[in-house]
Amino acid sequence: MDKKYTFQDLLDIVEKLRGENGCPWDREQTHESIKHSIIEEGYELIEVLESKDFEKMADESGDLILQVVFHAQIGKENNEYNIDDVISAVCSKLITRHPHVFGDVEVKDSAEVLDNWSRIKREERGQKTIGEDMEGIAKSLPALMRAEKVQSKAEKGGYIFNTPQVVAESISKMTNVLSGNDTKEVSEKYIGKMLFELVSVAKALDVDAETALSRYTNSFVEEFSKHEE
Repeated sequence: MDKKYTFQDLLDIVEKLRGENGCPWDREQTHESIKHSIIEEGYELIEVLESKDFEKMADESGDLILQVVFHAQIGKENNEYNIDDVISAVCSKLITRHPHVFGDVEVKDSAEVLDNWSRIKREERGQKTIGEDMEGIAKSLPALMRAEKVQSKAEKGGYIFNTPQVVAESISKMTNVLSGNDTKEVSEKYIGKMLFELVSVAKALDVDAETALSRYTNSFVEEFSKHEE
């Protein structure tokens, strides 16, 4: 690709696609109709990041940026917000949440940086309790990832989760309950509890549960394919 485009080119292209003589499909889209594309493009970028293919990283990063620009264009047309509001908001957030860089606050290490970030974030949102902080975690996050974030905040509030050994015993007992259960509601409750407990085990072992499940699923697909052949 010889021609190098700029961010302004992207804004102009999306605006033209959404314009009167643009693309019928692009013109039909709304915030609601394309919201799940953000998740899809985000995960495609994560997959490429693990491959260390830098050309693909740039390509998938562009797809993710497109989602932000597309929503901003819809917002502009509806007099809701525009890309300048997006840029202004993130710049303001970065400056406010890094007082050790843009202010006179001193920090010892990255752990203190994260503590300050969380505190400032809670203050911005008017959150006074750990529970309110937990409520602020996006419910649209993948369940394992959300559970990990909730547990991290609970630990900061003094909550102590069971050790891996205790969790293993607990899961064994819950499995016995499930074997004699015949209602979906009870099964869902216990399976949810077991998964939540397993996330706490992953945290204790410094393992990302979302990544662990994803990689094991990948290995299962590979093994199944070999068996099928």
